Amino acid sequence: MAISFGHDRPWGGVSQHEYRCMAQDPGHPLAYRVHFAAIGWADRQGHAAFEPGRLAKLLGKNGNRLSDQSTRNAIGRAKDLHLVSPRSGAACLVLPPHLFQKAKGAPVPCRVHQDRTPCM
Repeated sequence: MAISFGHDRPWGGVSQHEYRCMAQDPGHPLAYRVHFAAIGWADRQGHAAFEPGRLAKLLGKNGNRLSDQSTRNAIGRAKDLHLVSPRSGAACLVLPPHLFQKAKGAPVPCRVHQDRTPCM
């Protein structure tokens, strides 16, 4: 699978490992940490699936998980800023293909988004 964001649209690679670290850094605003988590854990289709409570734990600080309401608010703000797809939730963050593409990795069924359609 070739990566293409369209004619004359430059692109560069990122370290998903580093984005995973940034997602857990409480120094960043929560909406951006949601975006960082989406990039850090995204699979080939732009889906970042999390077990129940895992995203809240990643977004928490000092070993405490974020409340469910605060997690929803952070995801909502990330959606408002178009950092993640409107289809995103705590179980699966989705990146639209104009923001993220990945050429490698086995496609894994998403337990939340059965159709696996990348969506804005």
